[in-house]
Amino acid sequence: MPKVDDSLETLFAKVRSLPKEQQARAIDALSEIVETEVYELSEGERAILEPALERAKRGDFASEAEVSEALDKPWS
Repeated sequence: MPKVDDSLETLFAKVRSLPKEQQARAIDALSEIVETEVYELSEGERAILEPALERAKRGDFASEAEVSEALDKPWS
């Protein structure tokens, strides 16, 4: 298994070879990771996730038929 330092150096080399716009996005993403200890959900994200979490706590998961239906739909 590669060492973390080796993996980082490999990743940094790949990022350096990207177009400047993609490099800027990588910088933004990494900056957010290192500057934020814990990600805090926005109110919108929380509103979307809380009902699903409550259903999961109750054991209310999608049925096999619902999963099959979702997976069989064409992706657009």
